[in-house]
Amino acid sequence: MTVERVTAGLNLTAGNHFIILYGANTSDEFCTPDLLLHDIEWVLHQYLQSQGYQRILFFNQHRKLYFLDRESCQRCLPEPVSTNVSPPTSNEIIIQQSPLGKSKNLLQNKSEPVAPTSVVCAEVTSQAPSLMNDGRVIEFFQTAMEKPEPRSAIVFTNAEGLADFSEQQELFGRIVEWSRLPARNRNCCIFVFHCDNRNVLAQFCERHRFTYLHNFLLHQEQVGQSLNIVRVCSPRADEIKHLIHYFRLVKNKPVDWGTIERLSQWMSAENYTLKNWDNRFDEAEAISLQEARKRGWLSSSISTEPALERLQKMIGLQSVKAVVRQEADLLKIEKIRQQKGLVTEPPRLHLVFKGNPGTGKTTVARLIGEIYRDLGLLQRGHVVPVARKDLVGRYVGETAMKTDTAIDRALDGVLFIDEAYSLNQGENDRFGSEAIDTLLQRMENDKHRLAVIIAGYPDNINEFIDSNPGLKRRFPTEILFEDYQPEELMAIFRQKVLEVQGIIAPQLETALVNLFTQLYEERDDQFGNAGLVENLFKAMDQRRSQRILQQNLDVFHEPFELEDLPPKEREISKQGVKDKDHLRQILQELDNMIGLQNVKQRVNELVNTERANQRLKAEGYDLVSTVETRHMLFVGNPGTGKTTVARIVGKIFKALGLLRKGHFVPAVYSDLVAEYVGQSAPKTKKVIESALDGVLFIDEAYSLARSKFGEEAINTLVPMMEDYRDRLVVILAGYSLEMEEFLNANSGIASRISDRIEFPDYNRTELFDIFMGLCKQNQIKCPEKVENKLREVFYRMYNFRGRNFGNGRDVRNFYEKMLRQLKNRISRENLTGEAMLTFAISDIPSLN
Repeated sequence: MTVERVTAGLNLTAGNHFIILYGANTSDEFCTPDLLLHDIEWVLHQYLQSQGYQRILFFNQHRKLYFLDRESCQRCLPEPVSTNVSPPTSNEIIIQQSPLGKSKNLLQNKSEPVAPTSVVCAEVTSQAPSLMNDGRVIEFFQTAMEKPEPRSAIVFTNAEGLADFSEQQELFGRIVEWSRLPARNRNCCIFVFHCDNRNVLAQFCERHRFTYLHNFLLHQEQVGQSLNIVRVCSPRADEIKHLIHYFRLVKNKPVDWGTIERLSQWMSAENYTLKNWDNRFDEAEAISLQEARKRGWLSSSISTEPALERLQKMIGLQSVKAVVRQEADLLKIEKIRQQKGLVTEPPRLHLVFKGNPGTGKTTVARLIGEIYRDLGLLQRGHVVPVARKDLVGRYVGETAMKTDTAIDRALDGVLFIDEAYSLNQGENDRFGSEAIDTLLQRMENDKHRLAVIIAGYPDNINEFIDSNPGLKRRFPTEILFEDYQPEELMAIFRQKVLEVQGIIAPQLETALVNLFTQLYEERDDQFGNAGLVENLFKAMDQRRSQRILQQNLDVFHEPFELEDLPPKEREISKQGVKDKDHLRQILQELDNMIGLQNVKQRVNELVNTERANQRLKAEGYDLVSTVETRHMLFVGNPGTGKTTVARIVGKIFKALGLLRKGHFVPAVYSDLVAEYVGQSAPKTKKVIESALDGVLFIDEAYSLARSKFGEEAINTLVPMMEDYRDRLVVILAGYSLEMEEFLNANSGIASRISDRIEFPDYNRTELFDIFMGLCKQNQIKCPEKVENKLREVFYRMYNFRGRNFGNGRDVRNFYEKMLRQLKNRISRENLTGEAMLTFAISDIPSLN
């Protein structure tokens, strides 16, 4: 009877003569299918016998040479092991008490294994059994290893003790000789180490000049293999189930048959030793899910419902659910193909989770582990979450050790690395690079036992994966976790209230709907999603609790009220959301602008088009299969209202739900272009990212085409206009002629402009109206004779305007000059009262 966690990774026909078992669990106890508890020595002994080994020697520094069956001992007797010392006879074999049980005479004629005893071979004359000379032991080893028959194995049960072996160099030299034995010689040495990390093991071998084993470990790592190098893990589900049945049959412990299969899997995922479960079962009244919950045996909430079904019931995450189901179906087919021998490589289980915080990435990762386990792709399906601090060390050599330790904990389950891009902090981050290299190597070596999920913000994850070709190859499947919609955030809040058997007052319900809608529309990359809802609920629950205690109200019947909403959130909820009235206000703001009739008409056409799209979609006629491009070109002279209208466009698109924020980010050449090659691209990207979910307004955009650094900015702008067309409106502005030349020379930009809006010069009447509007804003009065004179001024201003005519800007400058003249008169003539706010003809400056 074998134990899979010890023997599954062993290959006695691989052609090499050495096997390494390591890990803290080598000191664990093991439960075999026949419901017996053994130590690792007995498990190895039984396995080796089942593989045809007839002479099995055990050695440690305390007990020296010993055996677990009489045949092995007898097969060490016939030939001399030294030219100076005669072989011991059967009368010289001393039977020693074993930790496994009572002593028995192993030289009886019966040949069956005797579990509770062990035999120690030593000379009777002058040495106690525990003091057998190490040189004599080497002769026993040499005899066992050099002859192919009988097939032999030497098990060093505490290999660290070889550091104190008196004939260390002799033994290590023999080991090198044994490595050269022919493949037909199937004899082997098994080294059982107790250190829990492969790097620590390699350091131990190097430190104690165990050169061959050190090189053996390094070679296996370099070629990407772990052949016969096995880390003994914690018990798997089958072994825990055997232990449960042991307690049921041997100790008459009540067992819940309905959950025994799943309970074994859940316990296996906890990564505890079998000794730990042995003690827990012994203390428990019964072995059941109810008992496990009562005693806190399981670290996470447990459900008997299949993981895929629980995923489907989660709020939102529609795209995630679809991809996971497709992936699960594909993995089922791949597993069938593998079982049929059509494919030899195990399916790649690694995934990339992209999304903002609070979108359910960690929760789904745990479900993925269960799904992989239920599909038979992973033994445990547990999840080990880690961050940079868990993988990266502070000195040379520590990083690989920490990364290996984390991966060892995750074997047969999922390693979940949140914000994985933190491992790559630039070219000088040697320790981070070492963690990535170690991770990639282990992902390849342990691909049949490990799933790695990396998670984080979409853009950062993309950069991280692109930074290393090895990452791109190993993470073929990406899952996007979109932000929760307002109604989904509301559903999460209701779920929280139901968990405490509470109810929500109607007035609060309305306020929360408004709140979540407003928060959703104003969200950025730091949007907390479900975490935001959870924090809000905690704050409201605290306020409600205080209110209930102060007013002596019923805990379960008193609803969550509007007053329980914190002041900041209550104020946000009052801001309202996009609606027809809000949109009308914005359009009225545009309509109130002087002139610009063509501009107003084009903007209203845009609004009507989007309203039509929304109505068609509501009726089930979605005529737009992709996101429409909404980038625009504003052409016209300075001062024609391009900047003002661009701001209004942002507000309109926000009110229509096309942009989340609708904020306005103005930019000119110097904001986008740097002084050195390679610096313009990141500078431009930073500006574009600041404008996401709003409007990026680039005035005099054609100036970018006049330098090679500007071309670098254009080359960054064009793809981002395409990639973020659902989150960004770019408005390019400038003189008509220059913009035409700019677009003709840059087809990439021209093809991404959906609307061209001409801003004509203001006529003389509109110029006068702009001036009078400024006067009205500042409560300045213009007598009729002043108005008549001003009409003449603006008539000349318009008729004699040049190519650089400033339109409204020139009017403002003209107004400010008149205002200075008025202020001079106030001081000079000591004006008082209404005269201080009244323009005179003498205040009108002459036109240049």
